[in-house]
Amino acid sequence: MNKELIKECILKYGSPSYIFDLDALKERVLNIKKILGKDINICYAMKANSFIIEEMKDYIDRYEVCSPGEYEICQRHSVKKDVIIVSGVNKTYESMERIMSLCNGDGIFTIESAEHYDILSKVCKEKNIHIRVVIRLTSGNQFGIDKDMFKNILLQLKDNEYLDFAGIHYYSGTQKKLKKVIKEVAMLEEFAKELQDEYGVATDILEYGPGLLFNYFEGEETPSFEEQLSELKDILKNIKSFKHITLEMGRFIASECGYYCTEVVDRKCNNGSEYAIVDGGIHQINYYGQTLGMKKPFMDVITCNDSYELQKINICGSLCTVNDVILRDVSLPQLDKGDILIFKNCGAYSITEGMALFLSRELPAVIFYNKDTGFVRVRDRIGTHLINDGQ
Repeated sequence: MNKELIKECILKYGSPSYIFDLDALKERVLNIKKILGKDINICYAMKANSFIIEEMKDYIDRYEVCSPGEYEICQRHSVKKDVIIVSGVNKTYESMERIMSLCNGDGIFTIESAEHYDILSKVCKEKNIHIRVVIRLTSGNQFGIDKDMFKNILLQLKDNEYLDFAGIHYYSGTQKKLKKVIKEVAMLEEFAKELQDEYGVATDILEYGPGLLFNYFEGEETPSFEEQLSELKDILKNIKSFKHITLEMGRFIASECGYYCTEVVDRKCNNGSEYAIVDGGIHQINYYGQTLGMKKPFMDVITCNDSYELQKINICGSLCTVNDVILRDVSLPQLDKGDILIFKNCGAYSITEGMALFLSRELPAVIFYNKDTGFVRVRDRIGTHLINDGQ
């Protein structure tokens, strides 16, 4: 999306705003599927950006849902129940009862603890519903369970008439190099063979989050989109223990389609240091790996003046905290009040992961774009002061 289109959007809908290029999103998903081939399914981890789930219904094989709220969003957008994997750590009896009443057992459910096993067993027995489950193997943190507990639950599943074991779920984090992916896939293949040898259990599904690298910052080098996917395909084609492989992706799918736009509302020079205050802030923009504004993300500027002279400047938001520094001591064209900063690759997490309610600032507008329909505002700017008030 070029600057002129973005300028048109901001003139129409104002700042701050998130803009999601749906044409770019579609192209990226289709390219991922083209490189990986028809034998590998793609699951969109909707926690990355829940606004765009409907735009991918014709291209994505599955959606990962990690909370009751995310399931309700899928419900409102008429996402088919059988393409949802219900994941996440805090499964309660009440939330699973609600979801079971909606899906009647369609989809896949993850087990991440003995408590999850008990809850799912109880709900399914009460409703006389049969479900498919995958057990999440831990990567050494609070998510999933270790191999011993995995085997313990697997033994219980063999005698459970309501829960059918379907496979392994594994995700160890984001922004991983392929060397780590190779080790993880080898470990999962070996563990699946172990389960087959010891318990005679076939692992039909591997639900795996590769956490591929996405380059957010200038001056950092990562393998290309095509390079990572091609090598990943080569890694996965040698797997023999799983009939079906599904790759969970959130950041890798959604990042590229998003733009965050914020307007300069004030300028000052303090003790020789230049500052631009914008109407957004760190509560609305989040890049994985950013530290106190020290790294410069890919961005653009729409200026009111014609000056091309660069100037060292600090970009700060509208929050009352010294931490609200989006960019520190970066070289940008000379900025004036009314100029627009365009931050690229904001399609994943920025819209949901920031501390959006801090200081009762407005939530940014959300705008979709494609060539056929042009710009469509799907959420206006929303005041948060009512949410932050007990009255």
